[in-house]
Amino acid sequence: MLNINQVNLYKIFRDFYTLTNMRVVLFNKEQEQLMEYPSTRHNFCDLICKNSHWATRCEACDRKNVEICSREQKTTKYLCHLGLWECIVPIYDDNGIIGYVMFGQVVPDGDAEQTKNNLADQFSEAEFPGISDAIKKIPAKSKAELDACITVLQALAAYMLSNQWVTPQKSEFIRHMDKFIEKNLEKNIGVDDICAEFHIRRTRLYSVAKDYLGCPIAEYIRKQKIQHACRLLKETDDSVNQIAYRVGFYDYGHFSRIFRNIKGMTATEYRRKKR
Repeated sequence: MLNINQVNLYKIFRDFYTLTNMRVVLFNKEQEQLMEYPSTRHNFCDLICKNSHWATRCEACDRKNVEICSREQKTTKYLCHLGLWECIVPIYDDNGIIGYVMFGQVVPDGDAEQTKNNLADQFSEAEFPGISDAIKKIPAKSKAELDACITVLQALAAYMLSNQWVTPQKSEFIRHMDKFIEKNLEKNIGVDDICAEFHIRRTRLYSVAKDYLGCPIAEYIRKQKIQHACRLLKETDDSVNQIAYRVGFYDYGHFSRIFRNIKGMTATEYRRKKR
């Protein structure tokens, strides 16, 4: 689940649409739609999705490409099953992907006439009244324009996250656990420590982790420790070895391996990049 700031998101979604003439949609990681602008699709998609066959095909196409985006953890640009450009940008924090923003239903500029003719041949006015006019209104973008739109959407995704307009929803228990981890960073905290502190059974703790964290408790604790290490790398002049000790890693080699696995770079590289 996600917490979202609908007022601020509405403004930037509206501005994105004003600049690009492309509808933008926000999904959580379970692929549930949370917000969109404008509130309706391009008229073409609205018309064909009134037909259950085409609605099912469109949903399957979206689901398939969200899964690709999730697996590869990077922006996914693709031609949908009807030959229209669409793009999915993942939103992720230190614990992984928390949602997606998507735009779509755009005709490739160089093939605009042919693509629209193909659509006109496939969808008749008799079966879909108004479809001819709707096809004509589908926006066309060149490759350069499309790539520019993707860059802007990626920037918006980062901006939404940094301003906490999109945040993972945590239970009250997880918030208390975060504080407990922060107060005990120098200790080797484990599942048994969490259970003892909060008088919770292991099975219940694992259930909470599955519902809210998306990873095992031990992995979550490591990620929280590394996140605090990142803050210390940016805000202090302590050596990497000192910082490793302060977040409960007494074996520098182990700290280095965990840090690289989570952040994709060494602690020294991270400090150099963030300063």
